Amino acid sequence: MKIKNKLLITYTVIIFVLLIFIIFIMPDSFFLGRYKEVELPQNNTKVEHKEFVDYEIQKEELQKNNFEYEYLLLDSMGTKTYTYKCSGKISDNIESGTCESPEKFSYTESTKKEAFSKIDINYLNPRYLFELLKNIEPVKTEYQTLREYKYMTKIEDIETEIIVFTNLNEITKVEISNAYMTYIIKYNIEKVDN
Repeated sequence: MKIKNKLLITYTVIIFVLLIFIIFIMPDSFFLGRYKEVELPQNNTKVEHKEFVDYEIQKEELQKNNFEYEYLLLDSMGTKTYTYKCSGKISDNIESGTCESPEKFSYTESTKKEAFSKIDINYLNPRYLFELLKNIEPVKTEYQTLREYKYMTKIEDIETEIIVFTNLNEITKVEISNAYMTYIIKYNIEKVDN
């Protein structure tokens, strides 16, 4: 047993010494010697820094009313709570949309007011929304390809937070929230055929 233990300790010490020698003493050129003739590819590609389209231009584009949208609305401003889940398209002020909730129905620009008669649909209109926010300075948070503009305002004397989300090219979402309402409106301008 003593001989086996001595051999094991000897092997451990030899391996440890070799490891220390390879890691700390032996030069890197020893391992790279056979690769001297190999030409390493040069990374000349520049990291492209993408610029955001100006926020004012993004707002103007949205207000032209050529986009697809999704609504997820929870409204308790009145005596009852109403929930809407809808999607649609506006092209040159011609609108068509369908809702899955609270019941399945379709609407156009001429029937929209009646279809959403239980809530204030002004907040679904980008022109109305940006007119409401025009004198408020937002808090801007910028990420690599996303931006958030957070506004604080009052809707019917209730402190309300409105956040406008953008990607590099367009406004993609608006969230309106207070104690009695949560509106999430998603936009897609790029998909609309002009």
